[in-house]
Amino acid sequence: MRKAVAEKLATEVAEWGHEGLISDAVQDVLLARYSVDQTLGRVLLRWLGFIALLLLASSVFGFLGSLVGEAALYIALPLLGGFAYLLWIKGTAMAVDPAQRYATSGAVLVTFSLFVAIGPLALLFEIFDIEYGRATTPIMMLIISTLAFFTAYRHGLRWPLLIGILLVFHAFGHMHRYGGGGSYFMGIADERISLAVALVALFFGLWHERVLERNENRLGGFGHVYIIFGLLYVNLSLWFLSIPWHDLIFPLVFAAAGIGQLVAGGRLHDGRFTGFGIVFLSINFYTRMFEGFWDELSKGTFFLVAGGAALALGTVFEQRARKLKAEAGE
Repeated sequence: MRKAVAEKLATEVAEWGHEGLISDAVQDVLLARYSVDQTLGRVLLRWLGFIALLLLASSVFGFLGSLVGEAALYIALPLLGGFAYLLWIKGTAMAVDPAQRYATSGAVLVTFSLFVAIGPLALLFEIFDIEYGRATTPIMMLIISTLAFFTAYRHGLRWPLLIGILLVFHAFGHMHRYGGGGSYFMGIADERISLAVALVALFFGLWHERVLERNENRLGGFGHVYIIFGLLYVNLSLWFLSIPWHDLIFPLVFAAAGIGQLVAGGRLHDGRFTGFGIVFLSINFYTRMFEGFWDELSKGTFFLVAGGAALALGTVFEQRARKLKAEAGE
């Protein structure tokens, strides 16, 4: 929250207290939440504490790592697991503080605790002589995602939910990396499996938002996260499946899915479906034009056809929108 906004809210809360609109207890809670006194000093102290804690932990684990023999694994396992647990306890306590004084710091600690939890899992694999390979990494991701989901639903935190969803999709073969020069690469091991998982996430998000969140206010926004990532990975999977130009089935399915999202967005008055439908329908159109006609047509003809098609569709949609508004006005 910006300092100016916090100051404005603190002033409003003080005025409400003076006018008797809120009790002294409520006023104290709100003033503690929106207090900006010594904000910079408190932030610096917290981050210095984080750095000191990380340096101390690194020195301890570095010493353990220098030890030779299997005994070091048995010593490091409870220490690393206990460290992750303490980070998780402290982070969740800070994140759910009623005054929301340490929301960001708590999120940092919770995130760090989830990634530190990878260490005990790796040590267990080493102790039981489990070889690292394609199967072990997804298992570790699914275990950490389970911890993230538990944290999210136990404490009503959306950030761990986001981490859990990303880990689930990566466990099923999603991968990405930075390619340098502002470029990124993404790959999916099996687009069909990814599509099935994304559809499950999408429909679960719709049910979550319309049924579960009506009775659980602390879970507000969880369904939105599922829906956004479900739509994203559904469209990405269909897009990757449609790349082979010689097979027209998936390009047509991809186009139908885009149109279906536009229809669903209009029926449900949901901009999420409309936005993804427009974006990926355009991507599909661009992909088909580039793969099928870029080399055969001149560049001027290519952009002329694309611009004319966009103009025609825009005209049709605009006329349709005006007609619907006129009917609604009647």
